[in-house]
Amino acid sequence: MKKSIKKLSIRYWLMGLFFIVAVFASIANALVVHFLIEDTIGKAIVRDMSNSIHVIPKMIQSSLEASIKNHLKTIAEKNIEILYSIHNKTLTGSMDETQAGELAKEILLSQQIGQTGYIYAIDSKGVIRIHPESLLKNQDLSEYHFIQTQLRQKKGYIEYEWKNPGEKETKAKALYMDYFKPWDLIISVSSYREEFISFLDINDIKSFVGKYRFGKTGHVAIIDENGECIAGCGKTGSLYPEAEKEHWQKLFEIIKEKQNGFTTQQWTDKESEKASGKLIRFQYIPEMKWAIASIADVNEINEPLDNLNRYIILSIIGILIIILPSGYFLGLILSKPLTQLANEMESASAGNFNFKADETAFGEIGDMARHLNVYLDGLESAHNRLHNEIKERIDVESQLHIFARVFESAMEGISITDTDGNILNINRAFCEITGYEPDEVIGQNPRILKSDRHDDEFYKNMWQSIIEKKHWSGEIWNRRKNGEAFPEILSISAIEDDHGETTHYVAVFHDISEMKIQQDKIKFQAYHDALTGLPNRYLAQDRLTVAIRQAKRNGNKIAVLFVDMDNFKLINDSLGHTNGDLLLQEFGKRLKQVAREQDTVARLGGDEFLIIVNNIQTNHHVDEFTLRLMMIINEPYLIESQKIHVTASIGIALYPDDGVQAQDLIKNSDLAMYQSKSENKNNYHWFTEELSRQAVEKMNLIGELREAIYKNEFQVYFQPKVDPKKLDVPGVEALIRWQKKDGRIVSPAAFIPLAEETGLIVKLGHFVLEESLKAVQTLRQKDFPPVKVAVNLSPQEFAESDVVDITLNLLKKYDLPSSVLEFEITETTMMTNLDATIEKMNLIKNQGISIAIDDFGTGYSSLYYLKSLPISTLKIDKSFIDDITFNDNDAKIVETIILMAKSLGLNTVAEGVETEEQLQLLGGFDCDLIQGYYFARPMPVEELIRFLKGFHKR
Repeated sequence: MKKSIKKLSIRYWLMGLFFIVAVFASIANALVVHFLIEDTIGKAIVRDMSNSIHVIPKMIQSSLEASIKNHLKTIAEKNIEILYSIHNKTLTGSMDETQAGELAKEILLSQQIGQTGYIYAIDSKGVIRIHPESLLKNQDLSEYHFIQTQLRQKKGYIEYEWKNPGEKETKAKALYMDYFKPWDLIISVSSYREEFISFLDINDIKSFVGKYRFGKTGHVAIIDENGECIAGCGKTGSLYPEAEKEHWQKLFEIIKEKQNGFTTQQWTDKESEKASGKLIRFQYIPEMKWAIASIADVNEINEPLDNLNRYIILSIIGILIIILPSGYFLGLILSKPLTQLANEMESASAGNFNFKADETAFGEIGDMARHLNVYLDGLESAHNRLHNEIKERIDVESQLHIFARVFESAMEGISITDTDGNILNINRAFCEITGYEPDEVIGQNPRILKSDRHDDEFYKNMWQSIIEKKHWSGEIWNRRKNGEAFPEILSISAIEDDHGETTHYVAVFHDISEMKIQQDKIKFQAYHDALTGLPNRYLAQDRLTVAIRQAKRNGNKIAVLFVDMDNFKLINDSLGHTNGDLLLQEFGKRLKQVAREQDTVARLGGDEFLIIVNNIQTNHHVDEFTLRLMMIINEPYLIESQKIHVTASIGIALYPDDGVQAQDLIKNSDLAMYQSKSENKNNYHWFTEELSRQAVEKMNLIGELREAIYKNEFQVYFQPKVDPKKLDVPGVEALIRWQKKDGRIVSPAAFIPLAEETGLIVKLGHFVLEESLKAVQTLRQKDFPPVKVAVNLSPQEFAESDVVDITLNLLKKYDLPSSVLEFEITETTMMTNLDATIEKMNLIKNQGISIAIDDFGTGYSSLYYLKSLPISTLKIDKSFIDDITFNDNDAKIVETIILMAKSLGLNTVAEGVETEEQLQLLGGFDCDLIQGYYFARPMPVEELIRFLKGFHKR
């Protein structure tokens, strides 16, 4: 079959070729036209859809921003009017400035903007003067970017990103400020942008969205998080009736997941029961929780292409009908002379080089015949010459191959000399390494490469080895043409003839400069900090060990300073890690400025540095050195055009007074540094045996704590909560006590922090919970009125995933309803992760267990979380109760807390009540429960039973 096809006349091949070319050309042309038109249509649709997706969010954001700005501006201007009215009273003498300031503060702080917004005031230097968070009062916040903006503008609207303490992500905040000149106050009304979404006029948005149309049915729609189409969803100009809600719900989920892009969907119209493809360009607006979708019908997009395709197919059929006969006749004209030429060439294939083709044929075929005749004339002689050249080339290439591989292509420099040391030949690597060209060294002695790094004895020994052993190898320094000395590995060998006589010397060398540099670099990196270039912990310890040896011989002292930057984490989080690294580098340079050449400044890691000061004569010398160090540390740092103020805590240990080993001196200086941290930072402290003793005591106490848990040395005491109106005891608080076997009582303040630090607080918490429920069961069995027990829940316990299951199992074990139990949780615990906290607390509340906020007023004290969290009780911290009888501010705070709690439907408990005066004042404030030494100290369950019996009789 293949042979038959090959024997077909060229006319048929040409006809088939023309046919195939025509088919492929027509199809290719049709495809190009198709795709060009398809691309043009597609780009137009995509452009229109993308434009709408870009324009509408900007319109929404602009509308939202205008609404927020107007709302905040109205509040700010109203408060400025109030402040002027108060200020006028001071001018008329009806109110003094102190009363006016307090009234203004009370008015500003009493206002809540949305759910989390508030009003605060700063002076023109960036110092907080009025703020809901009392801890921020008088704090200088001028280093923050948005505060700097306020100081420049003093009046107007700004937006910025903010993250409250405990939150992981920043959110957009909006702020309008106005300047109250009489008191030099910038009044700022601030809240999160997301709280003002409800201000948008949806009718304006519907009207704007309805303007966009694509073809007959294409349009733009806006979908909310409930899957409701809130704009652009009506039947007018659309193929989708309003009843098709599942389309919108499904589309919203896709858009929320992908955020931005294109998708295609198959939608079925319930009225017509027809499915149609939809091309959708979408974008998600997280702030609004809206999805914007620009929708076009695929069938409508493809309709022009379908018409074009039908026209192209008909055109291709017509072209093929014309091509077939045309190809046959054209092939017939071309094939006849070619067939004749092929027959004549066949006769020449037998070796008849004298054959002459017919040069009279027309066109290119005649040219082919002439060229063929010329080719045949020279073919025989060329064949003979080629045979000879091939043989010669094989011999030459063999020699060149060996030379190239052994000599020229070597990575090492190679030189060949005669017995007198004259250079006969060199390779390419020799030139590259030394910089000499062949004509500069051939005929010269290799000593032109000699450096001054080796003496005559070195070269004498080298040549003695070459003469005696016929070989020498080793590391040597030579010199390049430019005068640069460089290290190399050199091997010199003697070449002998058949009689054993040396005829040549071959030197092979390798430049090891880069290897030396890399070795030095690796050594440096192993013992230096990558960020600052200072010695690291290992090198610092090694240098300190060497310094100790020298000091021991010379009878000198060494000071070891452990330097830790204060509040670096806060600075790093505020400026960003890149600027934090720049600050660490500058900090290290400051330390080196103070240190002497013989001293060592090292970075141990993070923000911890170590300074080794040698040859110390007196302790006074160290004090002076440390004071100079603190002065240069405290000078402002300019990081990315921002002035940063940094302080440091320093600990000092002295050799040999505080240790004779490097590790001991570093450890003791670290202990002294922590003492400086505990003394308000920006300070230095000498190591003392007392610090060492405290560290040992801490370790011993941790060991005793573990053993005490194992030996069950703990007891649970109960302090009553008294209702001052009814004079009954509706609840108690469970408190843990550690009584050692020898009768000594360990204060909870001593072991609770250690238990939290070591994680043992979870075991202690489980113990307190079970003992508390067991005590409640005992009271119920003795027919006491219902008593609710409050159990403190530590942050680690609250984070446990099974805390609710453990609690429910214990309630079931002691046959108690969940209403007898209340968990007391600190504000810090709740604000660590607010979303997770709300979820966990709702889970607890749903089981019937009530929740109280412990130590209220010492933490965040935010109205937002009071409103959001499922709590039932506020416990007012003892620090406010202590001074309420003689400190009006504390009294007002306590009264405000109680009034606020009442308005939110919460109960209040006053902790630490010890006097009749405190009790009377709290009764006047309508406080629900009283807890403190005035009624009873914490007591074991047996004493609690006797107390309840006596209290009820009273």
